[in-house]
Amino acid sequence: MILVRDDDIFINAIWRHRIFLEYKIFVDIGITTSHPFPALWIKKHLKMYEVCNHSHSHNCKQLVNWDEKKQKEDLEKANNIIKKKIGVTPRYFIPPCGKYNKQLLEVCKEVGMELHPSYVMREKKPDKYFSAHLKDIIGEKNGWYICHTANRKPSYNRLRKNIQYLYENRLTRFW
Repeated sequence: MILVRDDDIFINAIWRHRIFLEYKIFVDIGITTSHPFPALWIKKHLKMYEVCNHSHSHNCKQLVNWDEKKQKEDLEKANNIIKKKIGVTPRYFIPPCGKYNKQLLEVCKEVGMELHPSYVMREKKPDKYFSAHLKDIIGEKNGWYICHTANRKPSYNRLRKNIQYLYENRLTRFW
């Protein structure tokens, strides 16, 4: 089984997920609830998804600087919307732009979530935030590949090429 982590699942990029269906890939998806997201598609294919909280605001620059109360309100609001629309409560948090700090991790615990396991603490500005390291998997024998479903990212051909590489090399992680 191949596991994919897809940061931002937007309605205008759901066509990429047809590749995941075709290859029977399990996808960890980050849902930003302030944007429209394909709730009907996700509900229909829920067996292929681990639904993750990607925050309500998706405010990359400010989320790590907000106080604990505001962070908690943002994450709880996202959890409530996801539960209402899809019927599941996320167990993982995927931080917007990969930025998180110790306080945000504590807030996640308070609302019943943990940081997605694809993140590795890498100190960028340790007094302010940590960040995940983004790296393409082509040519690597382990690790993750980040699949953002932002507009035109990755290209359909690039996505298909990465999936083909995974299958040919019997790899299981695709971020």
